[in-house]
Amino acid sequence: MSDNGNKRIEAFIVFAIVVAVAAFLSGWLTFSVQFERKKEPKVEKPKAASLQTLHIKEQERKQLHDHYHLGVEDKNLDVWADKSHCIVCHSPYPHGRIKQAQAIINLHTEFLACNSCHLKLEAGEEIQFAWLNPSGAHPTGKPYGIQMDPKTGYFLQTDNHISKLAPQRKINGAWQTMQTEAGVDKASKYMEEKGRLTAEQKKAVEDDLHKGTELKEFVKCSQCHSMQSVLNFQELGFDAARTNQLQRMEMGGMLTNYDTFYFPDLFEKKFK
Repeated sequence: MSDNGNKRIEAFIVFAIVVAVAAFLSGWLTFSVQFERKKEPKVEKPKAASLQTLHIKEQERKQLHDHYHLGVEDKNLDVWADKSHCIVCHSPYPHGRIKQAQAIINLHTEFLACNSCHLKLEAGEEIQFAWLNPSGAHPTGKPYGIQMDPKTGYFLQTDNHISKLAPQRKINGAWQTMQTEAGVDKASKYMEEKGRLTAEQKKAVEDDLHKGTELKEFVKCSQCHSMQSVLNFQELGFDAARTNQLQRMEMGGMLTNYDTFYFPDLFEKKFK
């Protein structure tokens, strides 16, 4: 065999060896290194919470049962947070048993004190309603939502977003507003110690806090939203347009007359 032939064979062998080594290294880098990485111990991520996370956690703490997203600051929630033992235990938006009505009912807590609907009345007892402010708050304007702007059709603006309607009952011949602020300290203490109390102890405290509270027979929509309303809208400061809205509100009938709501299937395919 000539020298040229030997050189060609040697060159081919060298080339084959280089290709084989390259293929081996490529396979090793592709598979072996990946497997080794999988065996590396898992690195724990730092648990330091961001400011946004801390803010969310604080909101969750303040509104334990709140299932509604607040787009803006709600002054009403802040000012009443520690002025009612009902809110201390049940949160500002406590109604959740009736799914089809919970949003509507919870919206009422913005302008109705809890005992407006949950006051236990004696047989034949008469009540009336008045505006109530939490202690320490002194709004100067009329309550928001009682007057309409004839130009825009919206509510007239006011600085008073905190007043609520509360029931009054006659005691010794004089009308007195029923409040729930007196039990705040007891309710706060109960919520702190709740996890350490026995079932009997819990019941004793809850029964005491619920004295005078109606838990079964609730006010119906039509008792307020009708021409025979238990609320004297005129005396409470509502203007004629707003009174007409509240007395003829169709929403009450939707909630009390229908168990099932039927919606057109116009968008059914689009949102599947």
